[in-house]
Amino acid sequence: MRTMLCRSVALAALLFPAIGMAQTTPQPAAAPKISTEQAKTAALKVVPGRVTSVVIEKKQGKNVYVVEIVPRSGGEKDVFVDIETGQVLGTED
Repeated sequence: MRTMLCRSVALAALLFPAIGMAQTTPQPAAAPKISTEQAKTAALKVVPGRVTSVVIEKKQGKNVYVVEIVPRSGGEKDVFVDIETGQVLGTED
């Protein structure tokens, strides 16, 4: 009986940290249906210039490509492109 109790406690000690980690580990983002190049092309149609960066971020609960562009007029703009449809969702200075 005592041996069984020790084994149960040892097993619980091994399992509980793993359960805790599973709850706090972020889930991977859904794989994009459009490529980085397609996102760049869509963004450059809205804001012509030079692309300096393309990353995937969550904006308003949705994963989007954030395409950073230096426009011909100067400054910098972020263009948000839907990772599933390629639609430009908006821009930000």
